[in-house]
Amino acid sequence: MKGQPGNRAIAPGRLALVQSFVNSLNVEFGPDEFATVEGFGGWLRRHGFDVPAPGELDRREAVILREALRALLREHNGGDADPAARGTVEHVARGCPLVVEFDGSGAIGLGPAQHGVRGAFATVLAAVTESVIEGSWQRLKACHEHACEWAFYDRSRNRTGRWCSMEICGTRSKMRAYRESRKRG
Repeated sequence: MKGQPGNRAIAPGRLALVQSFVNSLNVEFGPDEFATVEGFGGWLRRHGFDVPAPGELDRREAVILREALRALLREHNGGDADPAARGTVEHVARGCPLVVEFDGSGAIGLGPAQHGVRGAFATVLAAVTESVIEGSWQRLKACHEHACEWAFYDRSRNRTGRWCSMEICGTRSKMRAYRESRKRG
């Protein structure tokens, strides 16, 4: 993943895949890599998924899963709980079984039980599950600036990072709050 706001480093390990999945849409400026079947297929190939050409239903489900994950990342940054997003992730996960697997170094982890688009979704969900277990899931957040919502990894010691970039989104948010306070009084 390139071009992280504020020169942030990408999320560690397989959580970077989840970050890239969510950031397949730049909410503020575009583009949306999943806007077309070809774009979604390109994202899959860039991330090493050997998937035959995905279909329109696959693309739509990818968008649904992406936005549900973004909603969960908003929760990590002080947003309200989103039961619908949780239900969506659970629904998609039912069709994407995981199995225990060993990687090339002999480390154990979770992997997809199927190939294709379902296997790609399972791999993203396995990364979420593993990050929950290791304690890094709560550090992946959606930028608090509602016009942005870029997924970023909060490396601050006390886990209080709110914006993908303090220089851009943080300043924008603080200026808006300042202007509103001046209007009130």
